[in-house]
Amino acid sequence: MGGLGVLCGFLIIVLMVLAAAVLAYERQMRGLSQAMAVRGRELRRLRLSFPTPAARQLAQAANCLVDEADDARRQAAEERRALQANLASFSHDVRTPLAGAQGFLQLYAVADDDAERDECVTAAVERLSAMRILVDSLFEYAKADDGSRELAREPVDVAAVASDVLATLYPAFAERGWRPEVSLAEDAVIEADGEAVRRIVENLLANCLRHGSAAPTVELRATGSEATGFALVISNAAAGLGTLDEGRLGERFYRGDASRRAGGSGLGLATACSLADAMGLRLLLSIESGHFTVTLSS
Repeated sequence: MGGLGVLCGFLIIVLMVLAAAVLAYERQMRGLSQAMAVRGRELRRLRLSFPTPAARQLAQAANCLVDEADDARRQAAEERRALQANLASFSHDVRTPLAGAQGFLQLYAVADDDAERDECVTAAVERLSAMRILVDSLFEYAKADDGSRELAREPVDVAAVASDVLATLYPAFAERGWRPEVSLAEDAVIEADGEAVRRIVENLLANCLRHGSAAPTVELRATGSEATGFALVISNAAAGLGTLDEGRLGERFYRGDASRRAGGSGLGLATACSLADAMGLRLLLSIESGHFTVTLSS
C-alpha cells in the first residue's frame, strides 16, 4: 500500500507539472496570436516565455514578417520624404518662370513704347513656355506611371519610329550644327504601343539635346535569332556626367547637381523607364568614358 501511495503521489505531481506546462503553452500561444493580430499599430518582435521547438519556429517566422514590415514601412517613409522634397523643388521650378512672366506683364502695363511692350510680351511668353514644359512633363509621367492605363498591342517598326522622331527633331539638331550618326539598317518589329515607343525615343533624344555636348549616335541592333530581338542604343557626349549617380538616373525628379537642372524636369527618363516597363521592354541607363548611353531592348 505504501508503494502504491508513493506512485499515486508521483503521478499526481507529473500530471500537475504537465497541466502547468499545457497552461503555460496555451497562454503563450494566445499571446503570440494576439501579438500577430494587431491592426493599426506598429508590430513588435515576439518574445517567448516557454520556448518549445514549435513555438520557437513560429516566433522566428513571425519575427521575419515583422522585420520585413518594418523595412517596408521605413522605405515607404523615406520615399514619402523624398517625394515631398522633390515636389517642393519642382513647385519652385514652376513658380520661378510664372513669377517672371507676371513681372514682365506688370512691366508691360507701365512700358513707355511699343518696342518695350513687345519685349515684355516676348519675355513673358518664353517663361510661360518653360512652365508649360515642366507641367507637361509631370502630366506625361503621371500617365506613364498609371498602372491602370491600358497600352495597345500592335506591330511597331522600331526603325520607322526612330527615323520619324529624328526627322521631327532635325531642326533642333541643325540649329546646334549637329549631325547625328544614325544606323537603323536592322529590322525590328515588336508588339507594343506605338505611341508609347515614340514617347520613349522622343524623351531620350530630347535629353541629348538638353544636356549633350555633341551630336548623338543612334543605332538599332538585332539581338538573338528572333525577329523581335532588338536593342536601340542612343549615346552622346555630355559635360558634368561625373556628378551624376548612375543608379538614380531613372528616378523621378532626379537631375543631379544644380548645373544640370536648368531646362529639365527630371521626369523625362523616369517617364521613359515607366513606359518601357509597362510594355515589357528594358531600358538600361549608363555612363562611361564621358558618354551617356541609353539602351532600349526587348
